[in-house]
Amino acid sequence: MNLRSWLFGAWVTLAGCAASPPDINEISISDFRSEEPERCRPSDIALDEGKIASFFKRAEPIDGRTLHDEYDWAPCYLEGTLKYRDKACIWRVRAGATGEIECPATELYFFGCKACGDLFGGSTQ
Repeated sequence: MNLRSWLFGAWVTLAGCAASPPDINEISISDFRSEEPERCRPSDIALDEGKIASFFKRAEPIDGRTLHDEYDWAPCYLEGTLKYRDKACIWRVRAGATGEIECPATELYFFGCKACGDLFGGSTQ
């Protein structure tokens, strides 16, 4: 088996794991951040812990390419902590209906939700 075949097999395995529903609990919000405060404000992402849980429940795990190609980048986000697959992790949910979970050992998971317009006050696409 050459390196290219092995890498493809590993990617397929990881993609298959990412497709399972997220095991998320103990969500808490710690902060709102905006890289462009005049354009992206807390009202653009007025979510509580229940809505954050709903976002991750509805969102699909995606890769970086899908995040770049199919979702709008928003310069503001909420962040906090949660337990994901029994690990304490940091989460971020952006106003463009995208999110990420960052766990110890540099594990990073991206999520996108095309069916979450109601959480963000309208259409997300």
